[in-house]
Amino acid sequence: MVWVFWTPLLFQSVMALQSESAHWPQFRGPHGQGRAPSSSLPIPFGPDSSVIWKKNIAPGHSSPSIWGDLLLVTTYESDQLTTQVLNRHDGSLLWKKSIPPTKIERGHRNGTPANSTPTTDGRSVFVYFGSYGLLSYDMEGNEQWRLPLPVPVTQHGASSSPVLAEGRLFLQVDQDISSHLLCVDAASGKQVWKTPRPGFRRGFSTPIAWPSEKPELVITSGTLRVCAYHISDGELAWEVGGLPNETVASPAFDDQHLYVSGWTMGAGVSRIPNFDELLENDKNKDASIARSEAIGPARMHFPYIDADKDGKIVRKEWETMSDIFRKSENALLALKPGPSLKSPPTLSWKQTRGLPYVPSPLAYQGHVYLVKNGGMISCMNTTTGEVIYREERLGALGDYYASPVAAGEQILVAAQSGVVSVIEAGNPELNIMFQIDLEETIMATPAIVENRLYMRTSQTLYCFGK
Repeated sequence: MVWVFWTPLLFQSVMALQSESAHWPQFRGPHGQGRAPSSSLPIPFGPDSSVIWKKNIAPGHSSPSIWGDLLLVTTYESDQLTTQVLNRHDGSLLWKKSIPPTKIERGHRNGTPANSTPTTDGRSVFVYFGSYGLLSYDMEGNEQWRLPLPVPVTQHGASSSPVLAEGRLFLQVDQDISSHLLCVDAASGKQVWKTPRPGFRRGFSTPIAWPSEKPELVITSGTLRVCAYHISDGELAWEVGGLPNETVASPAFDDQHLYVSGWTMGAGVSRIPNFDELLENDKNKDASIARSEAIGPARMHFPYIDADKDGKIVRKEWETMSDIFRKSENALLALKPGPSLKSPPTLSWKQTRGLPYVPSPLAYQGHVYLVKNGGMISCMNTTTGEVIYREERLGALGDYYASPVAAGEQILVAAQSGVVSVIEAGNPELNIMFQIDLEETIMATPAIVENRLYMRTSQTLYCFGK
């Protein structure tokens, strides 16, 4: 029954990908999956090899999005939140629009106020800045609407990107207090619905619209669980547990499963002191714990536990996070859809090793690929979960923020350090086909369109091709 249900969706997805070969319209490309099967990578490439064009670019970690001849990217420069649209064939600037931030959000030391990736439907450009909100421009750069939003309540800033489906724009706002999923009308910018997400703490995952053709659900990965919401009204369709307290990776899917993953340090903490033990160090006897009074886990996780950021931890905040920490699980879950889209999926298999912190899983040609900090890559069979290889070393140490992307028979993985590795897809052993050091930090996920590779480093935007 499930196979009959999924087969038309797979056919539709293949046809859609073929017709969208000139588009990479959002974070991780078509349907948010990082796949460009009808393209190939221009190996070898590098700062002085296979360069169609390159240009200096202002700070920002948003990934390039592409529609036809246009390339979209955001930056933060001269205290302005800026949207730029370039000609993707020669890198020339077509238009550039800036807006002053309402208030610069607090962010991670590696982050910027331009973390979220633009999205487009070929008629409009949509961007999100945590320090301002949502904006829409037409393809010539004329502003269509703006929707100011509160600055995210999280010490790491915003990184979830907007997702477009069925004429609506979706933004997952998981933060330390008042988490929610927002839906606005893409044409007008008016709020359609806003669904509270109680129990969800900070998260940085970008949702997906599902299934890929005529989507009915928005799939979100967050604190302890993955949830599906109806696109029509924002009502919860189903949820499945088994994730850590904080997720960054976005969901993936193929013709068999949904894949959700999460990893955080200290997931499943076996013992956290009760609040009364903490109060033994409450020097001013106000029944709360200031940072100067915090010890152990309270000091280590203080900015996380202090949800309202008032500089102290109260009993409710502590007990809420204690419960979340105890239930937290690091895992990759392969979920088999139920007999209908609205039925909860079931767990087909689970992997608990080789898990990525930031990069999203890549489902490609019957395999799922995971990239772990330290330069380790794992590959599993999508049907059975059988490990093909696990935590094999790429020879590029350090952290990984960009998600892996695939083209033809190749998979590209980029380290924060600037080392880019290309491996052979589907090989039962890790085969590194090509490796190059671009010698600049890489945080953004690459885009692949019509055999051209678009990569953003800390200072340069590249177009590689033959």
